[in-house]
Amino acid sequence: MPRERSNRSERRTVLLLAAVNLVGLGSLTTPVMAGIPLKIDALFGADQRAGALALVLAIGSVAALIANPVFGALSDRTRGRFGRRRPWMLAGAVAGIIGIVGLSAAESFAAIIAAWVCAQVAFNATLAAAAALLADVVPEERRAAASGIFTAAAFLGVLPPLVLTALLPRQVDLIALVMPALAIAVVGVALTIRESAASDRARLDLRAAMSPTFVALWLQRLGMQSALGLTTAFTLYMVIDRMTGDAVGATPVAMIATLLGGAGVVVGAGAGGAWASRRGRYLAFLVAGALGLAGAATIRAFADAPVALWTATTLGGLAVGVYLAVNLALAMRVIPQGRGGAYLGVLNAAETIPQIFAPMVAAMLLHVGAGDPISGAADDYMLLYLTGAVVAVLSLAAIPALRRAAHGGGPDLTDSDLADSGAPVASSSDDANEGATSSRR
Repeated sequence: MPRERSNRSERRTVLLLAAVNLVGLGSLTTPVMAGIPLKIDALFGADQRAGALALVLAIGSVAALIANPVFGALSDRTRGRFGRRRPWMLAGAVAGIIGIVGLSAAESFAAIIAAWVCAQVAFNATLAAAAALLADVVPEERRAAASGIFTAAAFLGVLPPLVLTALLPRQVDLIALVMPALAIAVVGVALTIRESAASDRARLDLRAAMSPTFVALWLQRLGMQSALGLTTAFTLYMVIDRMTGDAVGATPVAMIATLLGGAGVVVGAGAGGAWASRRGRYLAFLVAGALGLAGAATIRAFADAPVALWTATTLGGLAVGVYLAVNLALAMRVIPQGRGGAYLGVLNAAETIPQIFAPMVAAMLLHVGAGDPISGAADDYMLLYLTGAVVAVLSLAAIPALRRAAHGGGPDLTDSDLADSGAPVASSSDDANEGATSSRR
């Protein structure tokens, strides 16, 4: 019976943290998809709005890139009666809704940037603390399954804002408040999660962070996210040039492709994470994710009909879902116990950096070739998507450095890597004292 209660408590914790991930990322969807573009359109002419929008989104991405590891590290070091992670989850949700309200009221370019930066920083504080708490409380043998649920929730969070915006296009400012309001409620419930005690050693040691295992993990995620960015870039324009000849007919084709890709991520993350947890060995899943994304990009490179595009997006979504679930689980396996906020924040940067640069690189690649061999259009989509396939395959270069950890046979950074770097390592007596403190709480 105690074991059953423990399992129920663990499942509840995972689902609550997944819900935090869902509403946190969902809160940032409506502003990106509709809120900010509409405000930029009202302020700038047709010849300036694209550049202005790109600048706002890039500044927001940079803010997220900085905020996630910073607030993750702060949550590692926080002490108090409310725990380490919970105060940052709550503070981020509260500040986030303030940022979204400010964005709705913004009437100048500077105000839009300030409000968007506030929202990005705030919700990334919530997301960083939630990911770190997941690493704190889920045991090793179930981390891949938990990571799959956590990852799937992130993509599910995009759907409600998209549906509401499509149904109520004139109520964008109101819709933008729905997910932040839900975030307050969900985080409020998540505050009931019990935390482990803080550790005096809970900090990011740069020498340990440069260990071959962690660097390889970071580089492979960077490669996969860059490949994903290139593979999915300019889908609407590709559909117009290759399939429909007009934007009206291309929109539903591209929307179905986006939904199929998102569904693939959810299924791949959930099923792949559960399967990886049962096996305990992650290497095959990392390889399958990279090769699956490369295959999807190759299909997209030659796609000249909606069915081929939909096949590519579904395969790519499944591959990315499997990869992300296992990548996060492997990260939790190798990072030091109690330092998840800092290390997962640094790992998250490998996901954010491509969001800043991939669109610019994709735009340049479109104009490198002599034109698209499939459609005859000036933009070379074949070169763009084949480049994405190559980048996905190149991400496999990190596999040799991950082999030992992926098979579950290597010590994590708290043992070998921290000792090699000269960073302090937790002793068994320290761990026992921490556990006693936690149980008293």
